[in-house]
Amino acid sequence: MMHVSQLIPSPNGRYQAVVLDGPENASGGSRLLKVVRAGEPLDHETRSVQEALLTPGVHPRITWLSNDELLIDQPEVPTRPEMPGEVSLVFAPWRPVPLPPDVRRPPKKPSVESVCCFPGLTLPTNFAVLAGGAHGGKESTNHIDQSGHPATTMSVSVDHPQKPVVLMLGAYEPTIWTIHRAPGTTILAVLASGFHRQVVTGLDDITPVAIHTYDNKSPCGTFLVSEHRLRELVSMAQKFFGRGVDRIYPAHDGVVIMGGSQGTSSPWLGRGNAPAESYFVKPTPNPAALVEVNLDEAIRKGQLRRANLGDKNQWEAEMVKRAPMLGLSPDEVKLRFLRANSAGSLDRAYVVLEPMTFPAGLCGSRSAVFFVPKGTERPRGDPGHSTIYDFNDMSCTGTGCG
Repeated sequence: MMHVSQLIPSPNGRYQAVVLDGPENASGGSRLLKVVRAGEPLDHETRSVQEALLTPGVHPRITWLSNDELLIDQPEVPTRPEMPGEVSLVFAPWRPVPLPPDVRRPPKKPSVESVCCFPGLTLPTNFAVLAGGAHGGKESTNHIDQSGHPATTMSVSVDHPQKPVVLMLGAYEPTIWTIHRAPGTTILAVLASGFHRQVVTGLDDITPVAIHTYDNKSPCGTFLVSEHRLRELVSMAQKFFGRGVDRIYPAHDGVVIMGGSQGTSSPWLGRGNAPAESYFVKPTPNPAALVEVNLDEAIRKGQLRRANLGDKNQWEAEMVKRAPMLGLSPDEVKLRFLRANSAGSLDRAYVVLEPMTFPAGLCGSRSAVFFVPKGTERPRGDPGHSTIYDFNDMSCTGTGCG
């Protein structure tokens, strides 16, 4: 069995020197010094950066220097007569060499700094950072994500021929930004952010776009265009463009106009082959809405009906009848049992008419009350936090029971 006698990490943690029992074919109880990258298995099979056999019976001093050089000192090596053809080996400081290119290494996770940029984009010395947006744009009935919030639309017109620009577009609501530019305006890049999904269209294929939102868990942070959120806006501008924001243009009713024209007629140019409609998705109903849909469907199929006061009174009357079986008077049943096991509110109460399965999601505020008449099968499945009053055995089960 392999034995690790020493493990010494390098100062920066990239390497570790390990002393192992010598290889099986080695004689004299020699030990093997291996230098491997941190995290690699500590065994003979692991490919080492460098290695050497240590003299049997001698305990060397092994020290990492600050520049990642490894010092191996064996001052106690016994002297003996030199043998013909013997080559002397003197340990001295040495540096781990890079692994050959054919050795596979796990991919490195990009640092936050490398993510918060536009790869390949070289900004000129003279450019402007323009920001625009609002909480949301013009409302629509379409969806571009599963947030449950309908998408808003923003029309962004940029007229800035004086110098090239980068755009920072921010909205809380899921938003589709359609860019238009005036002749002579150069847009170098677009950075969009917010809470929910953001989509940018109307640009040519070579203009880089970066989307950093709360929903896509941006490692760089997020921003909104608001007088109360200027710190986040400036911070993102510094990360991506190395400078602050030149001017902020608030959106009004889904329209942002950046530059000199300020609403006057201009031959705006819009590009991009993907229309806004191509980003629409069918939203998944939220759990509360889905429960209501399933309950209404069960009513339509005749499996349920809405409960009324008569159903509640019938349950309590049957419980009073059971008083002698419980060894209690009717008044004691009302006082000790019905108060703890009353049918409660009828706002979300139903009577089961046919065999059925409880709809999923009957939890919390979406739970319900079910009366099961005598001779009717109790619903199958998970009732969640619902309460079931079963006339078949006069049992009460669920969160509404005492």
